[in-house]
Amino acid sequence: MEPSTGTPRPLRFATFELDVRARELRQGDRRIPLQAQPFEVLRTMLVRPGEIVTREELQRRLWPDGTFVDFEHGLNAAVKRLRAALGDTADNPRFVETLTRRGYRFIAKLDGGSGPQVRLVVLPFANLSGDAAQDYFSDSLTEELIAQLGVACRGRVGVIARWSSMTSKAARRRARDIADALQASHLLEGTVRCDGERLRITARLIEAANETRLWSELYDRDLSQCGLTSGRWSLAVQTDVASRVAGALAFELMPSRSATPSL
Repeated sequence: MEPSTGTPRPLRFATFELDVRARELRQGDRRIPLQAQPFEVLRTMLVRPGEIVTREELQRRLWPDGTFVDFEHGLNAAVKRLRAALGDTADNPRFVETLTRRGYRFIAKLDGGSGPQVRLVVLPFANLSGDAAQDYFSDSLTEELIAQLGVACRGRVGVIARWSSMTSKAARRRARDIADALQASHLLEGTVRCDGERLRITARLIEAANETRLWSELYDRDLSQCGLTSGRWSLAVQTDVASRVAGALAFELMPSRSATPSL
């Protein structure tokens, strides 16, 4: 077995190869020109071959943060350019299937490896409380998130083991660099801040390839209303927040299993 280089492996199908790291589509020795948006459409579908990628999801990925564009025209043009690059057609597709008013699906078989294409690393949640004693809570929350995500996404998302994710705790590196080192496609990061009886936990899902925030949420808790001792509220809050995050990420990373596509 070849040693891991920390670089995502190219995705191969039919006679094509998509190099995510180099952001290139190749056919044999020939490099096929592909603009940024058609590339992202293809890469998103290859992460979940055989599953529906909704138009709403592609809108968030291609035009994040409320960018004002003619979304319908822009997405249709991106898919048309992708099909041209692959020599595919909408009427008789070999690769990209259109599901009217819902989205698209990659219908060809990927070559090599049968494991999940989506790999998630849960980064250690940062303690912003200014109290080193809260480090234990942050680390325990990270462990609980890894455990619950492993159950919620079993078989569909590869959740990287705790000992690997914790190696990034002391390092200050870009999301893409951490993902490359751990061969992850997505990262979950967050913070914990405790101010007296108020606790705030933030969580963010990042797509590694373009360092785009796909999802984020705040969880505020009033500890004075928990009615539990400090040790017990700590565990209760960790379990509750981890469960909510796991459910949200299952929707984001496995939408075909978690929600009915809009018509």
